[in-house]
Amino acid sequence: MNDLVLPFQPSCQNGGGAVYRAECVSKVLVTIEHKDTLGRPLPAGNIVELCDAHRYPHTGVTDDRGHSHHPGVIAGPFAWQLRDAPGRHLIAIDEVPVHPVASGLSAPEALAVMNETTVVATYLPPPMLIDLHTPSEGVTPDLLSDDQLEQLRLAGNNATLFLHGYNVPRGDWARFDAAADAASARPPPLLGTALLHPSGAAAISTLCQRQSIDGDEQGLNGTGACGWLTSMEYQLNRAAGMDESDWRPYSRVVGIAWPGDTGATAFTEAEFIATHSGRRLVNVLKQLLDAGIKINLIGHSLGARVALTALNLLGERGVQQRIDHLFLWQPAVADNALSPDTPFSKVRQRDELFKPDPRRPGREVHPLGMGTFPYAHRAVSNIVVLHSHEDGVLGPSNREASGAWYDPRDWVQRLRDIATDSSDDRTGTLGGAYTKKWWTFPPIIAGGLGYFREYYFNRGRALAPGQWEAALLLRTQDDASDQYRVDRAWEALTQALVDEARRILAATPPGPLHADTCLPDYDLLKPLAHHARISEQMALTFAQHLRELGQKHNWQPGDGEVRPALGLVGFKDVETEPFFETKLRLEIFDEVDQSTWLFEHSAMKYPSKEIFTKSYKLGIMDRIKGGSGFGQY
Repeated sequence: MNDLVLPFQPSCQNGGGAVYRAECVSKVLVTIEHKDTLGRPLPAGNIVELCDAHRYPHTGVTDDRGHSHHPGVIAGPFAWQLRDAPGRHLIAIDEVPVHPVASGLSAPEALAVMNETTVVATYLPPPMLIDLHTPSEGVTPDLLSDDQLEQLRLAGNNATLFLHGYNVPRGDWARFDAAADAASARPPPLLGTALLHPSGAAAISTLCQRQSIDGDEQGLNGTGACGWLTSMEYQLNRAAGMDESDWRPYSRVVGIAWPGDTGATAFTEAEFIATHSGRRLVNVLKQLLDAGIKINLIGHSLGARVALTALNLLGERGVQQRIDHLFLWQPAVADNALSPDTPFSKVRQRDELFKPDPRRPGREVHPLGMGTFPYAHRAVSNIVVLHSHEDGVLGPSNREASGAWYDPRDWVQRLRDIATDSSDDRTGTLGGAYTKKWWTFPPIIAGGLGYFREYYFNRGRALAPGQWEAALLLRTQDDASDQYRVDRAWEALTQALVDEARRILAATPPGPLHADTCLPDYDLLKPLAHHARISEQMALTFAQHLRELGQKHNWQPGDGEVRPALGLVGFKDVETEPFFETKLRLEIFDEVDQSTWLFEHSAMKYPSKEIFTKSYKLGIMDRIKGGSGFGQY
């Protein structure tokens, strides 16, 4: 009888399913096999908290196979959570799908039976965010980690990168909150079951918990760039075909957080920063191309300048591989931004024998040559522009005469109307922020090209002490001594511009760029930093245009007007230009006119049914899936 083994164990549940505290209940060794959707075991060293039916804790640590072991667990329900693995959201238990938001609200449960129980837990890979807010220091390229590269290889060997727009801070991830819609998907726990509220890193949400602006206001979807990535990643997965009942195909998007949060009226400063951020993005793109990973790039608003800067640099330097698709969604760049016809073009158009004709639709009109990216098309196979004539940030919907926006009587009424507008399109009440970027927006508040005056004033004082003030403050000089000081000041600046070009040319090797190559930073030539190599002649031409802007036009654009935004009109005004006509005919360039369904600049963040179907699915995802593919779809 001493060797008799009973064929049963005392139960710790009553007939209704509730657990009671019995001294004779079995104790079980619970092993949890933790892996991600790509089949990789979670790294060793992750702390796993487990709570049994008696609410006793059993902490384990993942080993090199991704297993955590928890001896002495009371038979019956148990719950567990990862402590230090933000973004590792549970989506399946023993190959049975679970909703990751519901698992974030209440720790997942399983049942411990007999002597040993093994559970297979499947999690999403962590999110990928490259933060360009941190200084580059000029020596450390911005690159993905080896683990992130492996994640992309295993998930279809492709990468989709998203660049947010203007005035978006870095922000942070959200925390799971009981107010999320998914809370109702989980029934209340039975009396006596294991109850473990997610805490620490396990409570951090990198997912869209509620698809609405209200979700943002309640802090459910993250903030800033993290919030944008959360929403865009979710929508792109939906467009690719993800079923809410099974999140295992969910694919991560690489977010690029760049420091464009310069304030609502400092657009020109943000353009400078976007250009610098694009130079840093080059390293990431080269790393992916060198690794043989296909790339799709999505840029919203001023994020288009970040993307086009990086592609212009790669195209100018003779990149060997091309990225698959570039999607420019409501791009805040000129409609001729892809034109090769710049103030620095070595070969003029055939009908421009002597002086460039500024009336040509394809001609660069920015006073300092910041408007076009002539080599960007060389680095990408297909460019798709998603635009809308109803985008109030990029311009007035009915193309009202620009002069009307400067009537003080109109401004008073428009300023009153701001309070009733949506937060995204308040600037649209004033006729669009983009169309005012060369002037002052709103009036009274300094902006526009006045930014250049301050930028070069601070540098000019060091170059020509006592002379530079006259160069900036005097438009015309009748006094010979004043004119002498002005000439000497501009000559000093011109020489400094040429010297900077020479110095950087000498330090930058020719030929294609490599992933570990840090591009040099420009200072005086920063407006031209979307070019890979700035020659002495380009520096001289730039100096001439800069002096003309300051001396002739008093830091205003003179007779020039801001070209309409590409995100407002698409290729409409340039489609008959030979360069654009060829690219459009061959569908190297393409466009999606969203004017009948997209009415706000950032409406894609939480799309209507029509935006989701026509923009996300037909405009973007069908093209991606027909090429490199999106994740594992």
